[in-house]
Amino acid sequence: MIEKEAIEVFILAGGKSRRMGTDKGLLNFKGTPMIMHIIKLLDKLDLKTSIISSNQEYLKFGKPMYTDLIPKKGPLGGLYTAIEYSNAPMVLLLACDMPSINRKGIQSLMTVAEPGKIAIATDRTQISPLFACYPRSLKDKVVNALLADELKMQDFISKQSHVVLDLNSLGNKEILQNLNTIEELKAAESMGNADD
Repeated sequence: MIEKEAIEVFILAGGKSRRMGTDKGLLNFKGTPMIMHIIKLLDKLDLKTSIISSNQEYLKFGKPMYTDLIPKKGPLGGLYTAIEYSNAPMVLLLACDMPSINRKGIQSLMTVAEPGKIAIATDRTQISPLFACYPRSLKDKVVNALLADELKMQDFISKQSHVVLDLNSLGNKEILQNLNTIEELKAAESMGNADD
């Protein structure tokens, strides 16, 4: 288990959002920007939170914001930026387009997390690199992967020591639902809310 004092959260909001056609984190979900659902939850959990984005609009949410130190490297570049700016032993990476993230999911991830290991969630069909805790001690390995242009997060994780949280066993696999299209957004809005 990792204590909350040992974790700093970074929400990645730098995606190109080709399918949605606009910046996803700023889109309204149930009347509130998608990223705000996540920020409110993290505030309730008293977790230190920052945003990684090059879009200045995210400053309005009142959290520290950083741009990628090495641009155009996808989520792995975001992980590197988080590791460089964080002072905590572990960084928790979250995607801005996952508004169904809830308290139980984050607390469960912190419970299975171990020092020096990646803790990552799965819904049994795939692991989710953007609902995962990464030790800052991985910095050199992240840099090596970036330099080699080996940017697939799942490949990177498979090569590291890691533990897996099975969200199906919590009965809450929709936590990992990314909302990539307007249709997915509308469908998710019509489902029940699982904020806590």
